[in-house]
Amino acid sequence: MKNPLQSNGSQSLGLLLARLPLGIVLALAGYTKFHTIGLNQFVSEHLSQVPDYMPSWFGNVFLHAVPFAELGLGVLLIVGLLTRVSGLLATLMLVSFGMIQSGVLGFINLSPPDASKLFQSPAVYATFAMIAFLVGPGSISVDRLLWGGRKA
Repeated sequence: MKNPLQSNGSQSLGLLLARLPLGIVLALAGYTKFHTIGLNQFVSEHLSQVPDYMPSWFGNVFLHAVPFAELGLGVLLIVGLLTRVSGLLATLMLVSFGMIQSGVLGFINLSPPDASKLFQSPAVYATFAMIAFLVGPGSISVDRLLWGGRKA
């Protein structure tokens, strides 16, 4: 008997379920920075978190780009368009968030107050982004509609 979980449909559904939470969180984060916080206020509030090894001008440019990147990459991941590129860029962005939050080892909290906080949220979302980058979008995606059977 054939295992139904080894079908293309179940794999595509799994990839969709990996893309959706990441895309929704990124899109909502970008939207919030534009419409609730305001871009300039967001940048001014977070300039102090730019690491010392990074030039201040680069931190300013990076912080101005974050809301655009979050919103754009989030939407692309939700619909499954340019999924591998979006997954790679989202991974790099989330790695930078983890480094800014807690230093180079920002993904793992070695002394969490409880075991559920062992991994920081950028690590969890970066994992979803890496899945999108390495595996692709699956059949339930705009990539599949545009390029057919070719893996996007």
